[in-house]
Amino acid sequence: MVSTYKDILLETHDGVATITFNRPESRNPLGGLLREEFGDAVIDIGKAAGTSISAVILTGAGPAFCAGGDINVLREMSDKGPDAMRARMKESHETLERWLDLPIPTIAAVNGAAAGAGFSLALASDFVFAATRARFVMSFGRIGLVPDWGAMYLLPRLVGLQRAKELVLTARMIDAQEAQSYGLVLDILDDDKLLDHARRFASRFVDASPDAIRMAKKIMGDAFETSRREALDAEADAQAEANASPYHRAALERFLAKEPALFDWDRKD
Repeated sequence: MVSTYKDILLETHDGVATITFNRPESRNPLGGLLREEFGDAVIDIGKAAGTSISAVILTGAGPAFCAGGDINVLREMSDKGPDAMRARMKESHETLERWLDLPIPTIAAVNGAAAGAGFSLALASDFVFAATRARFVMSFGRIGLVPDWGAMYLLPRLVGLQRAKELVLTARMIDAQEAQSYGLVLDILDDDKLLDHARRFASRFVDASPDAIRMAKKIMGDAFETSRREALDAEADAQAEANASPYHRAALERFLAKEPALFDWDRKD
């Protein structure tokens, strides 16, 4: 299935959705219509997540993943003043939180430069695969801005406070290998193998329990904000729900009957 958009592509195949930023001539800036359509696509995916969609991939057309904010839009917002920019950021945060809260695995297939908000969106994804040509930069400081799209919340949690400050305050570029050494990239692929790898990875979740994935994502997503007792209580509630689910009961029957597990990551490999 291919949905009709102008500045993005949204395709769904065998339970895996793929969002492609589709303004390669301008390096897929996260502004204007592309930004709006991305927000709409996340809402659409959310409606089908856990039922007809089991995982989602985010990537870019052409040589760049996402070049960050649209400079022309940023110029317009500067003329309008702080209140207009604050309102715009609130809208962006709504989309970001929907992306973070999707109850299915989210995968960033970073095919090229991920700058500014593009880097932030990679950070906001559950898994990041990078092409060998991929580059990452918190470029905001180069034009006198602070990181947005959740970067100052997410980056310290992923790399530690000191490294996060270094990447933000210097606004220096790192390659895929350095990003992987900081734990920001899971796998590095040849440029022409990146998307196939991401799709194969995503497709393995089709047979997983959607309830177990939803609850595990939620609890781990809240891990840095909850106390140990709150986390253990959430774990107990989730396990009780999962234990009573039809998926778990069917999985037990398969095990007792010595049938292959429906979801076996190692066997699929």
